This record gives sequence, C-alpha cells and structure tokens, in this order.
Amino acid sequence: MVKHGIDVSKFQGVIDWQEVKKHIDFAIIRCGYGSDDENQDDPFFKRNADECTRLKIPFGVYLYSYATNEKEALSEANHVLRLVKDYQMAYPVYYDLEDNNTTGRQSNEMIGNIAQTFAQRLEQEGYYVGMYASLFWFRTKLTSSIFNEYTKWVARYNDELDYDGSYGMWQYSATGTVLGIDTMVDLNYAYEDFPAIIEEGGYNNFSNPNITRYKIGDEVEFHHVFLTSESTQPLMPYRHFGTITRIVQGARNPYLIGKDAGWVNDQVIEQRIRYLSAPDYTGTSFTDALRSIQEDTSFSNRSKLAKLNGIENYQGTQRQNDQLLELLKQGRLRA
Repeated sequence: MVKHGIDVSKFQGVIDWQEVKKHIDFAIIRCGYGSDDENQDDPFFKRNADECTRLKIPFGVYLYSYATNEKEALSEANHVLRLVKDYQMAYPVYYDLEDNNTTGRQSNEMIGNIAQTFAQRLEQEGYYVGMYASLFWFRTKLTSSIFNEYTKWVARYNDELDYDGSYGMWQYSATGTVLGIDTMVDLNYAYEDFPAIIEEGGYNNFSNPNITRYKIGDEVEFHHVFLTSESTQPLMPYRHFGTITRIVQGARNPYLIGKDAGWVNDQVIEQRIRYLSAPDYTGTSFTDALRSIQEDTSFSNRSKLAKLNGIENYQGTQRQNDQLLELLKQGRLRA
C-alpha cells in the first residue's frame, strides 16, 4: 500500500503537527547539514522530532551532505548520530546527495566511497540507511554498485518517475500544500513498509531481542569477553579483536569469537574492524601514506593501528612502520 508523506526543514517554519497529522502518513525531517558542528544543526529539528514522537507520526530524518572525501562523510555520520540518539524513527536515515559545488565535483568512485563511509558508520550503531538524490544524480553520479545496497529516495517533479532501478520513495513535488504548514512543502510516496522493516528489524533505536547487530565473519574490536553465551561475569581478553564465527540468537552474549576465544555481546563490542588501503602510494613513509588517504596520523592513532595489527609495543620505529605500511599498501591494515 502506497503511503503519502512530506519532508520538512527549517524552511517550513513552525509546523502545526496536530493538524498535519490528519493529512499525512509519515514525515522525513532534516536534522542538519554538513559536518558535525552544532551551528549546522537544523534549528527546527528537535521541535519537529519531538512533535512527531508525541503525536505518534512515523518519521525518518535526512542530512544534507557537503562531503568531498571519506573523512568529511564520517563527520557527517557523527552529526546524525549526535542528533538522533534519543529518537525511535520508523523511516530511514537518508543521506541527501545533491550539492553540485562540493560532493557533485568529486568522481563517481569517490561519491560512492563517501556514501559507503556515511552508511557504514550509521549501520555500526544500528540505523537503517537510505540514499536521497535527484533522478539525474542517480543516473549520472550515483553509479557505484554501493548504491544498490541501500534503499533509494528519488526526486523527480513529474507525473511519472521513470527510473529503471529499485527505489523505496519518490519525491514527486516541491510545491505541495498541507494544512498546518504555512509554506509550500515537498510531497512523497513511500512504496516500502518501512515501519515494519525497521521496527521488526530492531533498527533506529527500536529493540528486538531476537535480532543481532553483527553477522558471522565480521571482525570486531571489544573490551571484554565472556566464558559462555550466558555468562554474566566479564573477563579481560588476551586479544581485543577477533572474528565472529557463531551466533546464538537470543543469548545474553550471542557472538562466539574465533574457535574458543570467548563470547561477546553488543555492549562490549566497540566497533567493526575496517581495513585501510593505499595501493597507489609509492613512498616509504607510513605517516605520509596515512595522510594520503585522509587518515589521522597522530602517534596515538598509529599506536592503535599497530595494536590492532599485532604490534603491542609500538614505538614508531622504522621496522614497525614498514610492517604497517606494507599492510596498508596491500589493503589489509585493520583499523
């Protein structure tokens, strides 16, 4: 069943949500724009999210992106996380990719990397992510296979969308009118049952005890382990990272690490381990190689990388840096 909704930002001003509720099925609210700076929060986000929560209007959020690289995309993801942590959202967290002067000037490959960085950071925290763009952008800029992994919200102001790919929402007008809003407002159709998908899946701060956040094969970093899947006594591990090899749904500690390295749960897992790669770097400096891919070059971060890659007592020696540089060039440097 197609549902009808709106998307709003500060440009709609103070909304009478009590009245709006009579005319819509859902809302998508802008939480902010750009990197994680409080000055770039949408000033009406909290009021809009609080009102939708109070009135039980299903809603999602979007963030307008200016990212030009992965580091900026990560900051934009953290921007969203800071704002939405206290809300249950029955619609996705959308990444708004449309700025021609920043993101739009990057290569299609880089735009894909930007989107993946943003999405993976949010997925680590259990959020359901979607991508928003115009039909033109989806056809010409968002060509990476990465975009096939996420639900799409496509904008085209026409009688027909005429998009060959899969999509979950269509923004079909920017000049709509809805009682309770004094300005024109964007109108949307939703074709997927997002509340069922998100609530049953335990995403977006909804909880489902039978759903696990991680999967077999994920490499994760953790600060404690447990002796069994039902233990309550945390133990200090001899290693703080490992691969999930088994999952027991509904268990207190559902994830087995390795063959017998202990059990962990969502609370003791700090993050999924990602891999850094710099295959095109031809120099001999580990620090310069990190800088070439916009990674933190501080000694504390290099020490963390070293520990994740089996070097316990990192001193920044040439030998240690050469080991790390070789892994980085091979795309096997845990991060």
